[in-house]
Amino acid sequence: MRILGFLIMLASYGVDAQSVPDAFEITQRFAETSAPQLALARVEQLQPATITAARWGDWEQLRCTLLARVARHQELVKRVATLPPSVPDKVGRTCLLQGARAALANGDAKSGRRFLAQLLWRQELPAEEIRAARLLVIETYLLDDQPKDAYALMLRYQQDYKPVDRDTAARFVDALLAAGMEKEAVNWFSQLDDASPLKLLLRLKTKLIAPDVGIAQARAALAKSNNIAYWLVLQHASALQVDRLLQVEALENLLQLAGDKPAERVSAIAAELWKSYAAAAQDVANESRLLVGDDAGWADYAARRGAATPVAGRALFAYLAHQSKIRSTRQSAQLQLTYALQSAKLPLTAVRLFEDPTRFPITLIDPQARFLLGTMAVETNQPLAAARYWQGLATPATVDADEWRVRLASALVRASIAEPGGDVLRGLLAGKKTLSVDLTQRAVATVQELQDTGFFKTADELYRALLPLAAPKERREILVALARIAESFNDFQNAADYFLEAALLLDPRSPDSFAVNARISAASNLGRAGFKEDARAQFDWLRKNVKDAERLELIRRESLKL
Repeated sequence: MRILGFLIMLASYGVDAQSVPDAFEITQRFAETSAPQLALARVEQLQPATITAARWGDWEQLRCTLLARVARHQELVKRVATLPPSVPDKVGRTCLLQGARAALANGDAKSGRRFLAQLLWRQELPAEEIRAARLLVIETYLLDDQPKDAYALMLRYQQDYKPVDRDTAARFVDALLAAGMEKEAVNWFSQLDDASPLKLLLRLKTKLIAPDVGIAQARAALAKSNNIAYWLVLQHASALQVDRLLQVEALENLLQLAGDKPAERVSAIAAELWKSYAAAAQDVANESRLLVGDDAGWADYAARRGAATPVAGRALFAYLAHQSKIRSTRQSAQLQLTYALQSAKLPLTAVRLFEDPTRFPITLIDPQARFLLGTMAVETNQPLAAARYWQGLATPATVDADEWRVRLASALVRASIAEPGGDVLRGLLAGKKTLSVDLTQRAVATVQELQDTGFFKTADELYRALLPLAAPKERREILVALARIAESFNDFQNAADYFLEAALLLDPRSPDSFAVNARISAASNLGRAGFKEDARAQFDWLRKNVKDAERLELIRRESLKL
């Protein structure tokens, strides 16, 4: 009868019952309205378990698309690997293509190639999907370090899709140059943008221009835009000219700009830079007749030479930082190199140079250098690196002890080293009678991060310790945070207590927006705690004192729950 009544109601409003979206269509709409995580959660909950169920294929196709969108690559590869042979063609096409891309993102060339083979051999594909799949096959061979096989497929692709578009031509040339196959890359020379650094590099590698010309053009381009590709041009030109200082400069900048590269590639650039530093330092030492083993003489000359030729100074300091037999000299040189890279606006280069624990165990790095490296890591949004440099470091001589604890706690928590970060804040707050507004605000922000990442017990403890030290504005924020934690544990009485205290902490006769919101939450939690009369009294006060229409509607809805 209820269903019949619902259909009659729909008819009375002129709505066709057949137009009501089903669970799949609603999930699809979630995905289309930028809620892929929520849509994926619905897929996992609502997709039928068996392939023969109605709309199973639609759900599976949506699942593959959503897993790709949220970059759950490993899960998608596993899912596609177990697709039943009888999967509908449309579903197979989508999932195999998305699975191949996910496999490439995971560095799994073999799985990617297997999925693409299934796609190309067993599916009837539109022309654009065939083209995309063939390009992905080429990428799997490049990922597998088989550039000759990739090149053969590039030639076949060019034969079938003449003329190759500019972006594809640039990708082919870039991959072949990286593999040392510049002669083969010439096939796509004419399709490259004349103004591109890639075409300049190809000209240089095929000796169409002299190294001096390449250097001049790259320098002119870098004066307008710090494009990493022009530093690759300078790196190659430095090798042709056997100019080790230029090679150092190029590698320093390549390391600085290597943000989107895999960690292994970043480590490889750092290792190459250390080798170049050593070679360049030997050249400078030979030219200046510095004696091997005279570390003090090298350090003095590095400081003087660095003023006129900063790259040479950095090379000498790097050599001493790594190879001096005297620990104090090594550590002094580490600090000087770190300062020099900071002055050269290469903070990420400095941070990444000292990251290899086999080359630089953290306890053997100069403490002042560690502090400076951690500071640069924080400033460049590298929380894991900052935590590595700072954890276990004594309070730096130039920093107040409380300031240091707040900085260290923030770095640890942001690096997901939560409990040690909480311990640092406990040390900050222990026995404190007062704390500056600035330090309080920053400590509260760190505790908020603990709360946001699920460390509710630690956050609750630290909020309570901060509460008596906080000025009224910060105190209100802490009270509301404590209330939210209480709410999350269904402790409605304490939640109401915290919310109401926050609402009444400042002048209750002229409440601001913060106080009104806190009072609404207090009233709602009073009702949930069973204090109905108290809740009604708060809602009555709010109805009399709130003018905002949206808030009045919220108050009306919440009061109806009593």
